[in-house]
Amino acid sequence: MNDEATITRQELYDLVWQKPMTRLAEEFGITDQQLASLCKREAIPRPLRGHWNKLAFSKQVGARPPLPSGNRGVDAIVFRISDLLAPPATPKSQVDRHKAKIPPVRISERLFHPHPVIAERIACRKADIRAGREYYDCGTRAWEKITPFNDADRRLFCVLNAICQNLEAHGVAVSRNERGELTARSGCDAIVFQLRYRMKRIKTSRMPDSWDIRPKGDDVVRRDLEATGNLIFEMTSWMPSGFRRKWCEGSTYRMEQFASDIVATMILALPALAAEREAREERSRRSEMRMKQQSEREAQRRLDKNRFRQLAEHAAAWRETSLLRRFVAAMREADLDMGMVIEGKTIARWLNWAEVAIDRHDPLLHPKSVIESIAAVDRWTYPD
Repeated sequence: MNDEATITRQELYDLVWQKPMTRLAEEFGITDQQLASLCKREAIPRPLRGHWNKLAFSKQVGARPPLPSGNRGVDAIVFRISDLLAPPATPKSQVDRHKAKIPPVRISERLFHPHPVIAERIACRKADIRAGREYYDCGTRAWEKITPFNDADRRLFCVLNAICQNLEAHGVAVSRNERGELTARSGCDAIVFQLRYRMKRIKTSRMPDSWDIRPKGDDVVRRDLEATGNLIFEMTSWMPSGFRRKWCEGSTYRMEQFASDIVATMILALPALAAEREAREERSRRSEMRMKQQSEREAQRRLDKNRFRQLAEHAAAWRETSLLRRFVAAMREADLDMGMVIEGKTIARWLNWAEVAIDRHDPLLHPKSVIESIAAVDRWTYPD
């Protein structure tokens, strides 16, 4: 039924007594409970229970009561179909409902039983410290010693550990991909994410050490990056439309308040990714099928064209041999000395040679070979 259709009290009263409520509700695209509530609200009499079963067995049913006038009259619009159709749920509303169903994510102040990804990172840092390795700091533009984790790093690990543990509890595997990025995976689909601190740019003065020319302007000031105390959780891979992909801490909200929302979003985003992937694969499959069918049609068209060309060549050969056969017969009837020798052969022998050559090129003398030659034609028999 059209979503913009309207129903008046009189029309609904007539329809209710023409067919069962369940069937009428299906035509409206609503439930029978919604239809019953409408009838009750508008004071529209309905058939009693068992009314339609009695009619099916030709039994006596109660009289149909008249439609009361009501406060708005019989021509008042009861509802529009579009008003009763439930709008599709947005990803945000789905996340809110799912977040209410799952246990809240609790972030501890100390790291207990770290997730394997975090445990591996801690072990690598300890190994680097023992080995005395250095790294190049792009901010200071110098090689720095690898130091132990500070309080900010430990808080980041506590938040990340809580998120990873809760994702694992809901069947989502967390690991690192071949590029070393954190990945939440379910089946064939994955979400790449990261948890980092917001950086701010600071200005520090620098003095020329061995410069021959004194620096001026911006060269005197060096702009470095410094970590703030605010965390940022971001999903860096492609996400379906409508799903939030970035949470930033501030003075009002902290990551402890965002953790449940992050977990619920990732749990629901993975099935949405799977649906998008399946739809994409289906479109690709249909496209490949169309291309294959088009290629097969083109191949069949070219094959038919080449076979017809072969048939036309046989027809042309038959027409030519028929003409030549009549021509040789006419020459035999001409006034010729059959015993005259030309190039070592008599004219009679030359005419016999002509008849043999005509028979050799006449396709109708070997009709089976004509069909076999046509059947042997393929798409590449004629290059043009």
